[in-house]
Amino acid sequence: MRSDPNRMAFSTYSFPVELRVDELWLRAPREDDVDRIAPAFVDPDVGGEAGLPQMSADELRAVMEARLQEMRASGMLAPYLIEETPSGELLGGLTLHHFDAMRDSVEVGYWLFAEARGRGVATRSVETAVDHAFGNGIYRVEAHVRVGNDASERVLERAGFTREGVKQRFLRHAGERVDATLFARIAPG
Repeated sequence: MRSDPNRMAFSTYSFPVELRVDELWLRAPREDDVDRIAPAFVDPDVGGEAGLPQMSADELRAVMEARLQEMRASGMLAPYLIEETPSGELLGGLTLHHFDAMRDSVEVGYWLFAEARGRGVATRSVETAVDHAFGNGIYRVEAHVRVGNDASERVLERAGFTREGVKQRFLRHAGERVDATLFARIAPG
């Protein structure tokens, strides 16, 4: 249910446990995934573009164990891995984050390993997350993309997002604050 400021009622949206589209399964990361996904966190062409913090496998395990439940429960961050079924190959990840219960909004982010690109994986994953959000009371889904990350912008455009403007020095990239293009998609009706 959406928020109602007149009654001081907050949105009742909650992050999905999992999502499925075609042969893709978006699911929560598990401890046994860490060694397979940890390289993305230190690869500037993967994690650097997605704003992933530079972490070793051990640091990632520690965060998953100590902070992930709290971050998810607070609406701050819900990470998902994109797994191809039935092969079990991990293709990348998607996050729903910064849920705002007063504004009925949430942000989406995504990343793919190089070998998974060009197959519509990110676009289908984003569309599925947006459809879930809209079907469960979210009115607005936002995404922020580093200015110059054309591939990520194309994902959002294919998923029906509209470019709204530029936020100066909003994202961190390569150790610096950089400008980000704000994209949004509004629920129909």
